[in-house]
Amino acid sequence: MRTPRKIADQYRAIVSSIGFYPAIIITLFMLFAMVLANIEFQSWVMRIKQAWPVLFVTDVDTAKTLLSILAGGLISLTVFSFSMVMVVLNNASATLSPRVLPGLISIKAHQYVLGMYLGSIVFTLLTLMNIHTEGETLQTPALGTFFALAIGIYNLVLFVFFIHSISRSIQVDSVLNTLFAQTNKQLQNLIAYQDPRIAAAVPNYCDWYRLKSPRAGYFKGVHTQQLSKLLAQHELHMVTEVEPGFFCVEGFPYLALDRDISADEELCEQIHKCSVFYIEEYIGDHYSYGLRQIAEIAIKALSPGINDPGTAVKAIDMLSILTIARLHVADHNYTLLNTEEQQSPLLWFYEPSLASLLEENFDPIRHYGCNDTTVLVNLIEALKNILFVCEHNREYTQALYRYVQATVYDAEHCIDNPYERERINRMLTRMNEVANKRGDDIHFSLSDKEPTIATHN
Repeated sequence: MRTPRKIADQYRAIVSSIGFYPAIIITLFMLFAMVLANIEFQSWVMRIKQAWPVLFVTDVDTAKTLLSILAGGLISLTVFSFSMVMVVLNNASATLSPRVLPGLISIKAHQYVLGMYLGSIVFTLLTLMNIHTEGETLQTPALGTFFALAIGIYNLVLFVFFIHSISRSIQVDSVLNTLFAQTNKQLQNLIAYQDPRIAAAVPNYCDWYRLKSPRAGYFKGVHTQQLSKLLAQHELHMVTEVEPGFFCVEGFPYLALDRDISADEELCEQIHKCSVFYIEEYIGDHYSYGLRQIAEIAIKALSPGINDPGTAVKAIDMLSILTIARLHVADHNYTLLNTEEQQSPLLWFYEPSLASLLEENFDPIRHYGCNDTTVLVNLIEALKNILFVCEHNREYTQALYRYVQATVYDAEHCIDNPYERERINRMLTRMNEVANKRGDDIHFSLSDKEPTIATHN
């Protein structure tokens, strides 16, 4: 017997599959073809055919030829479209990042187009099967043929849209803009939901009971409402001690509860069922996945095979804006069952700290772009902009200063050209000005290196 967790995992896999919407559309077309077959030769339909004879094919051979051409053409169109999807996914994995594939596969517009192609083929074949003998005469499904022709023309329009959309979906600017918009939306929704007074009242859970992970996998979160109801029912408080995307091994303590529930195996199992583990990273699950995907596109752009620092610079700018938005999110998040009746949260979450976001997203960019002055200058500028809005959070500012120091270290050892070092120093001067205005006695700079001029006798 399948457990609820396996059913939930399979449900998520089905919903995120590229064939989910096409399967629904095919089913609808099959039902539509059956309905037309049942009403095709009713009296009121025959009167419509007589009133509009120009729209309906009455000749059996003409109907067979038309339906056969439509079915063959739609099959060719479908094969070509599916081939384009595979090419796009392969190019996206090679030039952008494999992590963006789930987002590209789940584009609803592309699934709709593919579903229309497949559904139209099924509808056309079922209509062709509806040509049958009634007594000594062949009955022509004129109504079904009319709809098959109309759907075929509509599919030609969809094909033009599909070509345009699929060609744009692989463009790096389009992918970055989509990732930025989705991630920013997640952050803004989180900011609008949080009440700073409640977020600041996180309990001290150092001595709480730890519930261990029942399986190995990437922790993506919990079913918040279902788990909150369960906690309210048993009068429990809980804190998730791992961040979304953390890899848990079996037996790793990942949940903290204010009461020891080890004796209640059924309750432990119910809590485990509310935990979500899977591999794919969907931005709708957490904003950190969007940040990571943008960072990986920047890293890919800095690889020798692609060598596109302009894309890396744009990605750094986006990461700085999203990181600034993250500063307005409390380090601990919470879930309320009903904000009118329940004012005290029962469920708390860790949010990725600024230091961890810098390490996960900016570190690889700094490592692969340490020999590119433009990337380093833009990276320092992004850190300056984040520092400018950090207000007076010492933990955030110290994390930024440590990261600026790491960037200065890389520039000191990787950039030898005096002109390029001067460019970096000018940006560091701006960083120092922002730090000094905040009252921090900080000074970052690169040492002077005089150019060596060779003389020939």
